[in-house]
Order: sequence, then structure tokens, then C-alpha cells
Amino acid sequence: MAHYLRSLNVGVESLVGVCLERSSELVIGLLAILKLGAAYLPLDPAYPAERQAFLLEDAGASLLLTTSMLYARIAKQERGVVCVDSVQAQIAAQRTTDPGARIELDNLAYVIYTSGSTGQPKGVQVTQRGLSNLINWHRRAFAVTAQDRASQLASIGFDAAGWELWPYLAVGATICLVEDEVRSSLLHLLTWLTEERISIGFLPTPLAEEMLEADIAPGLQLRTLLTGGDLLHRAPAQNLPFTLVNNYGPTEYTVVTTSEVVASRSELEDRPAIGRPIANTRVYVLDRRMQPVPIGVAGELYIGGEGLARGYRSRPDLTAARFLPDPFCAQPGARLYKTGDVVRYRTDGRLEFLGRNDEQVKLRGFRVEPGEIEVALLQ
Repeated sequence: MAHYLRSLNVGVESLVGVCLERSSELVIGLLAILKLGAAYLPLDPAYPAERQAFLLEDAGASLLLTTSMLYARIAKQERGVVCVDSVQAQIAAQRTTDPGARIELDNLAYVIYTSGSTGQPKGVQVTQRGLSNLINWHRRAFAVTAQDRASQLASIGFDAAGWELWPYLAVGATICLVEDEVRSSLLHLLTWLTEERISIGFLPTPLAEEMLEADIAPGLQLRTLLTGGDLLHRAPAQNLPFTLVNNYGPTEYTVVTTSEVVASRSELEDRPAIGRPIANTRVYVLDRRMQPVPIGVAGELYIGGEGLARGYRSRPDLTAARFLPDPFCAQPGARLYKTGDVVRYRTDGRLEFLGRNDEQVKLRGFRVEPGEIEVALLQ
């Protein structure tokens, strides 16, 4: 696949739109793009055709990777299109050697769109550096090996989908794709986790909270349950057979910024925190003058480090407003992302999430700007 895409002039810093169902073909396509030093733009097949067309146009994708059936639903664009089901013979005829692309850490890895307050979604540009930092931290933090069996549940348009793929592929672990009919039922999901012998997996916060209250049948081999995307209200019971890990992070910081193992209900004195920063990550709780606030005092969270995104696609004004020079770091060019999230430090150094300083809300783990909805209603 990588060699075939190279024959279509896909290379370092190219951006390829990917609209495929959750499948082995999706994983192969994404990996082929990364092997060339190119970046992918994930398009959920469930998106309306108009939104898919906007994302492709706004991001300036040079190529679209999809299937014949899905392409029939997409508003036609003046760009190259590869329907993978129609070019299987051409792909099979390519070499099987590594393409050997010269990839730098600051090259683009993917672009994911989030809701925008001005009425249009904005594309977050994540680099290879950020992705590499996420992978290396994840492998060490959760002792991932080739013997692990991980679940893949998130839709392609959610940045957690990449988190469910790359750390496990990097060590040769097995990734099991959750069928769509299973994803919507906790009972079916629990059965599936047991049958597939899943050892580590991610669930969005609302679904993870449901699982904490469910009856866990014998035979479940899950040792680590990762969650995130929304405020966690519940802690696990003391007798649960797996460890619950709460994670926080905006798309602008490569999926995960802070993380912590959640104590059991009998040990927890307050609601679960969002934890401490992951490897190579700096976090600051600042007031309106960008000065640190005391422990226990609410302030806005600013984030810097290896996972910081390049900025917003073709939006230098918005990038300049949200990605600011880091006054606390001596490294030349160091920046901070202004999250808009209100947090405070607890006395033990963990961060507690308190809310937002604007109107942004979360819906099933996705950021939603009311301004984008308002603009759509007024059209």
C-alpha cells in the first residue's frame, strides 16, 4: 500500500484523507501513510457528506483513500481518489520492502478537526514528535508487550482511535476491532472482552462508568481499563479485577496530557482527579496574567512539552491566540497551549478538573462549541 501511494506522489508532509470503516483496511491505510512520512486526515464515514467535503477542502488534502461504496456518498471534489476495493491488483503488484522514507520528528503525523467557536471546525496538526512521545510513554506506563490483546473501539474521527492503535502495533501486540453492534451494548461488550481475551482497552468515560457498576463474569482477562474524554464521577469498587486509569488531554496535546490510576471507593476521599502530567509534559495552572496560582486555587490550565501540536491547519490567527510563548521554559521557541480548562492543584500535586472558562461543552467525549451550532442554525 505504501509503495502504491508513493506512486501517486504521496510523500513527506503530504496530507491524505482517509474515509474507511473500522477494519484491517483502515489500519493498513493509516500505517502506509505514516510509513511515507505523510499525514492522515481521518473522516468518519458517519459524517454528513457536506462535513466530509468541508474537511477535505479546508485541510487541503491531496488524496482521498476510501471505498467505492463510501465514495458514492461523498460530495465530489477535485482531488485524487483511491478506492481501495478497486485497486487491489495494483497494490498487490507493489514491492513489499520498507519504503525507507526520511521522517523527521517535526513532520506532520495527522490532522484531526475539533469544533470551532467561530462556526467552522478547526484542524489540529499533530506531529510525529507528539505521536512518538505518546507511544513511548504508553508502552512504559502500562508495560505493553507483544502478548497483549488490545481493543479498538473509538471512531476514526476521535483522536483516541490512534491511541488504541499505535502503541500496540509498535510492540507487535494484537489489536481486536470491536464490532459496531457490540459497541452500543455494555452487556455485549463485556462478553466480547472476555471472549477476545482483551488485556488492555479504552472506553469513553460514560461507558467506563457503566462498566464499574456492572457484574463482571469470571474469565475476564482485562488488567487495565483506560478511560477519558469526559469528567469521571465514579471510582471502582475494591474487588474489581482490573485497574482503572483516568486520562485527560485536549486534541492539541496528542491525546493524553495527564493520567492517574483511580483509587477504589474505599480509598478515595474526593471525586477522581485527572492526575499528573505524562512523560516530557509541562503543565501550569495560571491566572489571567499568566502567573502561577497557589495550591488549591482555581486557574486556567496551560500545557507544553513534546506532545504539543504544531497548531491549527491554515489558521495562523487562531494558532497565535491559543499557542503562546512559554515564559517558564528556557528552551528557544517553547510554547504553551491555552486550554480554556479550569483546574486546581490538590495538596498532593494531582490536578482536579473544575470546568471551562467559556461555553464549550463535551458530548460523548467530543468537544462541542455552541458557536458552531449557532452559526449553522442561522444559515
